[in-house]
Amino acid sequence: MYFKNGQVDAPRQLFGEISKRDVVLFTAMICGFSQNGLGGQALHFFSEMLEEGMRPNSITITSALSACSRLREHTLGRVLHGASLRSRLLDKPDMILQTALLDMYAKCGNLCHAKRVFDRMSERNLISWNSIINAYFLNGSFEVALALFKDMLLEGWRHPRSSTIAAVLNICGVTTDLRKGKEIHGYVLKCIGNSSELECLIMYNAIIDLYVKSGDMESAISLFRRTAKRNVVTWTIMIAGYGAHGLSRKALETFDDMKKSGIRPDGVSFVAILSACGHGGLVDEGRQLYYSMQRDYNIVPEMVHFVCMVDLYGRAGLLDEAHDFVKTMPVEPSKIVWGSLLSSCRNHKNLELGEYAAKKALELDQYDVGNYLLLSRLYADAGRWEDFAKVRSLMKEVGLRATTACSWVELRGKVYRFTVGDHIKTCSEKIYKFLETLGLIMERAGFVRDTSNVGHKINEEEKVSDLCGHTEKLALGFVLMHFQGERLIRIGKNLRVCRDCHEAFKFISLICDREIILKDPNRYHRFVQGCCSCHDFW
Repeated sequence: MYFKNGQVDAPRQLFGEISKRDVVLFTAMICGFSQNGLGGQALHFFSEMLEEGMRPNSITITSALSACSRLREHTLGRVLHGASLRSRLLDKPDMILQTALLDMYAKCGNLCHAKRVFDRMSERNLISWNSIINAYFLNGSFEVALALFKDMLLEGWRHPRSSTIAAVLNICGVTTDLRKGKEIHGYVLKCIGNSSELECLIMYNAIIDLYVKSGDMESAISLFRRTAKRNVVTWTIMIAGYGAHGLSRKALETFDDMKKSGIRPDGVSFVAILSACGHGGLVDEGRQLYYSMQRDYNIVPEMVHFVCMVDLYGRAGLLDEAHDFVKTMPVEPSKIVWGSLLSSCRNHKNLELGEYAAKKALELDQYDVGNYLLLSRLYADAGRWEDFAKVRSLMKEVGLRATTACSWVELRGKVYRFTVGDHIKTCSEKIYKFLETLGLIMERAGFVRDTSNVGHKINEEEKVSDLCGHTEKLALGFVLMHFQGERLIRIGKNLRVCRDCHEAFKFISLICDREIILKDPNRYHRFVQGCCSCHDFW
């Protein structure tokens, strides 16, 4: 009773007053602490039970595994798995215990063991399916997660949990696979009648988020307007979407509309609106909102809000203001704060402050590859090739490698992927030749290549050739060659778009009369008739 009401001190006191203890009592303590988010206390009682010579049953093991899941205690989880096998608890089908094992391995990131447990289950419930799908999603194995979702439906689970629907819709959004996302949207409409009001809202929020992430703001806005029940999450999704799509003023209007509707913004809402102001260069508006958050809503700023403010000043080129903000923060700046300042210094070519920010960031985490790359590019921009080489050499010493660039495009039900300098596909050489020919046409139309993003000292001709291998260009070249009837092209990328590719996409949208939506980790770029929705500010 106490545990179910969130009270943990009274059960501990009662437990201490009981002289004769058994497995049931210990199991109640382990389960109670685990369910109240105190995994460490739960495992303490499990250890004490073993010390008293008691043999755990399947419910005890299940509760201890739940605690391991919360704490990401992979090693102890494997020990419990071994104990279950030795005790022959898994000789008979036990869906609850098996699901707990699956959930533990999934949350600890051990996909191999999670899948093995899942495959050996004679019976599965929604929690089992949800755990394995989420595990592959969080690991970045998006296609496997979607395939598992399809298997779940084929196995007869026609009404999956709202969290499962949200996960697969998120996958479609991350991969910009709008076709599959729309299919799932249609499926949700068929089965939503059996869902609670809360589940319906969760799924509608996930669908709106899908359209935002896929670059289809028109569908997101349409569904948002038709959604009668909205919560702070619904509004925040739209605010963040407008900001990421370069519609910062619209984000501010939506933020005001949310307040007028009676929904009180929370800390996440302020992250969304501050980020929108940063993407739009709205420094004064962002500053006022930051103070309003504390003054009018009693929201104590967290590190993520500090990062937004440094980014707000930095993107606008106000590097001194950004640095002053960092120096007056009430807590020690994190590596992300210094990394944000470093990124702005690289964009605005401030070498001195950039070096200082890099030093501070790397003192906090010497294994953050992103900060090494930013610093090396800062040196490359300044022509300091020896320092550039030193940074790259230091990366090798600590065993770091740059993230491999990757772009993808969904066309007629199939997702095509391209990696940097891709020469593997049978059509690769044709794409390179096509891009070179297109480049000459663009140059005649006035296009000037920006070779500043090529991070090594080579001649201009080699730099141009290197730029042709950027993955978003490969994806675009592939579409223009093989799918000439496509008027709207959606491309996703795992790294920030460079200035040369950005300018190239503007020219291509004009001379090829195409609308192109390019999504990178920071924002969305909509290229139409030689212009981009970001107004060249990103």
